[in-house]
Amino acid sequence: MEDPHYAYKLDWLAKLRDDAEGWLKQDPDAQIALVGDWNVAPTDDDVWDPAFFEGKTHTSEPERAAFTAFTESGFADVVRPYTPGPGVYTYWDYTQLRFPKKQGMRIDFILGSPAFAARVEAAEIDRNERKGKGASDHAPVIVNLGA
Repeated sequence: MEDPHYAYKLDWLAKLRDDAEGWLKQDPDAQIALVGDWNVAPTDDDVWDPAFFEGKTHTSEPERAAFTAFTESGFADVVRPYTPGPGVYTYWDYTQLRFPKKQGMRIDFILGSPAFAARVEAAEIDRNERKGKGASDHAPVIVNLGA
C-alpha cells in the first residue's frame, strides 16, 4: 500500500511497541494499559467478512504483524477472553447500514501489561451504546479491574 498514512501507521505502531517494551523492562510490575482505536483487525474473526477486506487496510499482513508484536512483547488483549468471537465487533461503518447488518470490525482494544492483565475481572463491548441517533461508529470497550 502506497498511502503515506499507511507507512506512518506502521511506523507509529513500531515506535509504540518499542516504548511499551521499554516500560516493561524498566518495571515488570508496571500497570500499563494501551487503549484505543488501533485501526487493525488482528484476525479474520475480527471482521464480518475476511474476503471483503482483502487488499484493504486494517487487515493487511504488516498491520496484523505490528499488532501481534505487542502480544509477543508481553501485552495481552484483556477483552477478548470475555468477548469471544466471531461476530463481536467494536466498529461499524455508517455507510451501507453496516450496524443493523452486523457487518463490523473489532479494531478497538485494551492491551494490558502482565500486572494489569492479572487484575482484569471482566470486560465487555457495549454494543447498545452504538445504537440510536447521533451515536459514534464505535462501541465503548470496558474493563473491570480488581485489586
